[in-house]
Amino acid sequence: MANLIRTDHHQHLPKKRKRGESRVFRLKTFGETGHPAEMNELSFRDNLGKLLEFGHFESSGLMGSWSFQLEVNRNPNPLYVLLFVVEEPIEASLNLRCNHCQYVGWANQMICNKKYHFVIPSKETMAAFLKLEGGSYAFPEKESLLHLVELQGHVLHGFFHSNGFGHLISLNGIETGSDLTGHQVMDLWDRLCTGLKARKIGLNDASHKKGMELRLLHGVAKGEPWFGRWGYRFGTGTYGVTQKIYEKAIESVRNIPLCLLNHHLTSLNRDTPILLSKYQSLSTDPLITLSDLFRFMLHLHSRLPRDNYMNNPRNQIISIDSTNCRWSQKRIQMAIKVVIESLKRVEYRWISRQEVRDAARNYIGDTGLLDFVLKSLGNQVVGNYLVRRSLNPVKKVLEYCLEDISNLLPSSNNELVTPQNQSSIGKMTTNGHNKITRGQVMKDMFYFYKHILMDYKGVLSPTGGILNQIGMASRAILDAKYFIKEYHYIRDTSAKTLHLDGGDKLGIFCTIAPKYHHHHNNEITMPPQECIVVNKDATLSEVYGEAERAFRDIYWELRDVVVESVADGQKEIITRVDEMATLMNGNKGLVLEGNVGMMMNVEVMKCYEDDNKKKDKRIECECGAKEEDGERMVCCDICEVWQHTRCVGVQHNEEVPRIFLCQSCDQHLIPLSFLP
Repeated sequence: MANLIRTDHHQHLPKKRKRGESRVFRLKTFGETGHPAEMNELSFRDNLGKLLEFGHFESSGLMGSWSFQLEVNRNPNPLYVLLFVVEEPIEASLNLRCNHCQYVGWANQMICNKKYHFVIPSKETMAAFLKLEGGSYAFPEKESLLHLVELQGHVLHGFFHSNGFGHLISLNGIETGSDLTGHQVMDLWDRLCTGLKARKIGLNDASHKKGMELRLLHGVAKGEPWFGRWGYRFGTGTYGVTQKIYEKAIESVRNIPLCLLNHHLTSLNRDTPILLSKYQSLSTDPLITLSDLFRFMLHLHSRLPRDNYMNNPRNQIISIDSTNCRWSQKRIQMAIKVVIESLKRVEYRWISRQEVRDAARNYIGDTGLLDFVLKSLGNQVVGNYLVRRSLNPVKKVLEYCLEDISNLLPSSNNELVTPQNQSSIGKMTTNGHNKITRGQVMKDMFYFYKHILMDYKGVLSPTGGILNQIGMASRAILDAKYFIKEYHYIRDTSAKTLHLDGGDKLGIFCTIAPKYHHHHNNEITMPPQECIVVNKDATLSEVYGEAERAFRDIYWELRDVVVESVADGQKEIITRVDEMATLMNGNKGLVLEGNVGMMMNVEVMKCYEDDNKKKDKRIECECGAKEEDGERMVCCDICEVWQHTRCVGVQHNEEVPRIFLCQSCDQHLIPLSFLP
């Protein structure tokens, strides 16, 4: 097994849980401090070690793994998922350089010693790559672990480099057969990143729903991608799209007045203005811009009950499974009625769970029954009401509220807007009521998405007018695929030393400026700061030793680094840690100089040679791209300049030509008459 860090420093190793020892953790809180680990250290690697102490350990040669059983639901139907953490040392990696880092803009990062993959397999990947032995899952071979993390289609797959930078690779919700929603999975990932004190996380946004790219849909509706809810912002674009281009495209599409679209949309379908007026009448606020329309439709879709409830519109009380509880269905229904009436009496205000419980106890004496009903009623539809439940972020208590949704539900005399035989864009009912279903909102949203945002025929038309503007801006938004969230950094730049353990220990933020004896042309930036902990009366040589240990553990290229001095040549003026305050240089903290030995092996030198070859690769695309961005490219056979296949007219579903000439070479090529 490859340990969490180097084996000569056992104090950081996670403890191995005994085989067969199993614990269950709540999905909803997993990753928070204290759930399960007190992740209160200042460095990512130390917090990761604390978390892994609670995992069920499995070893497979160079690679190790930990598993966590997470409880999604307890009642009425118990549901669990497995989270695996797979440790991939550099010796087991297929590639030294991380392509994800390059595409997201971190190409100059040093190579790290390890990656830590966090994986929740889907049902398909679980069946294919985990073997059931005596009721417990095990990984028999190293290849199985590598195959697991490389497989596409996990419910969750993200990984961290050992320096705290990471990437979210895969996230799949209910639509792909998962038992978890996309929000549940993303909340878990965000809690893990926050709790572990990750530095930065990058992702390639390919999220979609019902045929719609969410980075475009949410970009127009809310001014940010779907992942923006968790703080992800523009990182890098493809096809030459910069942050300025992306922001301008978002702004231009969002602010287009709907009144200007009426003429163009009427030419598409004469029912389109009627469809627009339907949503205007449903909204309490005027829908003026394209952003207003999509934002309201997303909000309306989230408020409506699922369509399977529409099949039973006269059900006044929800049905709760009583097979796993001691109360009859009749008693449960009576308790539900009492709770609903208690919420009605407070006139749709938010009240605490305790207040609801106290009011209902005047009629229901069984407190166990009330607790069961209150837990089951959260965010459920009861008749014409939606029972909302939420955690008050200030008081930290559960609160309940009743919301009247009768105007959104179908009536008893079949006034449903969209029967199965009606067209996908929907129509007004004959009596003028704007009754609508959740499924119909999604269909209408797709109609607007397809014919307004994705109408590339309008882009190619010389008379396209406003649709030209929307089409070009939509393409720019879709070409912005890489988003980044910065999690953990030192906000107070003046505090580069911290007193710990009552003042007996000192935390110092430092980095190493490496000096290489071998020749290479790569410009390597200093690694980000790490916090090392030493005694308050430690000598300077002890600080050097602790810094060497930390950076050797993290970075492959610094495995034999030897710290010799403070970078500014001030070694002579200090001898103890308490004199270092004078060396804290603004945002840099303590900068140490370290020599990287002559033991750089063949693989390291080959890595730098490959990097130099990539830098020599000429990329000059008409879109403005100068670097690889993960999109398919083709090389001219004469000038050897690389361009995007899309930019030279090769469609995604077409093969790259065996012989390709760029436009410039093709125009200047002199015909040879003697050729047949």
